[in-house]
Formats: sequence, C-alpha cells, structure tokens
Amino acid sequence: MKKNNAKFCKPVLNILLGVCLVLALAACGFQLRGSSALPGEMSITFIKHNRLYGALMDDFAEALRAHHVTVTDDRSEATAVLAIISNDRDKDVLSVNNNGKVLEFQLRQTIQFSVKTIDNLPLVEPQAVTMTRDYLYSSTDVLSKDREEAVVRRTLQQELVNLAILRITAAR
Repeated sequence: MKKNNAKFCKPVLNILLGVCLVLALAACGFQLRGSSALPGEMSITFIKHNRLYGALMDDFAEALRAHHVTVTDDRSEATAVLAIISNDRDKDVLSVNNNGKVLEFQLRQTIQFSVKTIDNLPLVEPQAVTMTRDYLYSSTDVLSKDREEAVVRRTLQQELVNLAILRITAAR
C-alpha cells in the first residue's frame, strides 16, 4: 500500500511545486516581455532614406509594422518621419595565419537615424547604433564563405534595426 501512496504523492508534489513557482514569479512582478509601444505620433510613419538604403528601409518597415505602425510612401499622410541618416558598413581582418592568409574577419555596421513629427518636432534626436560580428574565413571554400558573410550581414542589419526600435520605444 505504501508504494501506491508514493506513486500518487510524487505527481501531486510536482504540481504543487509548479504552482508555487508560478505564484512566486507573479508575486515578484515578473511579466513576459511583450512588444513595447512606439510613440503614438508614429502611428503612420514615412521612412526618409537614400535609395542605397533599400534593404535597410525594408527592415525598418517590417519592424514598424510588427509594432502596429502603418508605413506610408506618401509623406503628406504621415504623422511622423523616420529618417535614415547614414548606413556605414566595414569589414576588417581580425587574424591571419603564418602565411599571411586571412583566418577571421570582423563585420561592422553603424546606422544613424532620427524620428520627427510631421511638424518637424524631434521625437528621437539623431543617434547611431553600431554592432559587430566576427566570422571565420577559409580561402579554400570561398563560395560558401561569401554566402556566410551575406547571411551574417543580413542578421547584423536586422539586429541593428531591432536595437534602433528599442531606442525609439525608450524615448517615449
């Protein structure tokens, strides 16, 4: 009879422990991180950019839509203007082998942006965000390394846009 009680008690104790953990987290104010709200003035946003920043503009538009912002191509419809001021990309050699061949690269990207209302009042003053990523390079596998660099650059840019969106939400 004691074995049956042990089989019954273990699941009950696990459930009780789970409930206690949930209650403790709720009592301390823990909340899952949702998407932060952008300033209300950005409900309809025009993205001002240089044609060279097409992919960056697309990433900003996607991120803004994820925050329930309408992105417009007509500046007269907009309630705010997100200006992409600059987009600088660099590639540096991090290490070389004994023969002077490259072993590792570092990719760096910096974007500078600002947000103003349609009345030209600043919501977010011009500011820059910078990120770097390192990747290994093999001169014997050039094609796949070029693809890897493109993927790393794409991911780096998306993370930079997310960081910029976080800065905009923090400026509210």
